[in-house]
Amino acid sequence: EQTEQLEQDGFVTIPKIYNKSEVENIIKFIEANQTEKVFGEREYLIKYPKLVDAIFTPNLREILDDFFTQAYAIIKSIYFDKPPNANWVVNWHQDLTINLDTKSNIIGFPNARKLKERIVLRPNIKVLENIVTVRIHLDDCTQENGALRVIKNSHQNGVIAISDWLLKKTGEEIICEVPAGGCLFMKPLTMHSSRRTENKKNRRVLHVEFCSMPLEKELKWKERIEVL
Repeated sequence: EQTEQLEQDGFVTIPKIYNKSEVENIIKFIEANQTEKVFGEREYLIKYPKLVDAIFTPNLREILDDFFTQAYAIIKSIYFDKPPNANWVVNWHQDLTINLDTKSNIIGFPNARKLKERIVLRPNIKVLENIVTVRIHLDDCTQENGALRVIKNSHQNGVIAISDWLLKKTGEEIICEVPAGGCLFMKPLTMHSSRRTENKKNRRVLHVEFCSMPLEKELKWKERIEVL
């Protein structure tokens, strides 16, 4: 049922993936590394590999095993928050890029941008369709503190011209409220956005992307972590 909803709607919210103790352990780790002071940090699990086991619990593994038909790996991880003193709006968008190692051979890939420590590339759409994003919520996330807004079924329309879509805003908008310890699973092609927080509470999230599809031989994932 959960797999069907993810494939059909482009997202599914599942509460109680992590119990209170598991959430507290993750938060303690974040606070010990002073991440809560920066509001956002890329490549989080590469920098803090000890957190992988705390995140990849039997509950999460069971759900991902249903979503994927073959072996999968972590390909991206970000920690972010929306505390009262660092609040912002995220406009409507799709997640269309992956991060590659700077040693990747990007000749013949016009969508690639070489940054200081990584290459950002829009891959073949089959790769994007294979990715599952997991947003692990460490706080109760409600409409008042920036819950993600998604357009149901929008992932079925491929890459969307955002400027054209904004003129009509077609599709059903869903506000994805998630309790602490719950997760929002989403396809990257699902249109999504979020508003500012309005209740002066934190909205700490670990954003982790999984993929089971290999890249072309010239390309190397920047953040690939095997999960056994």
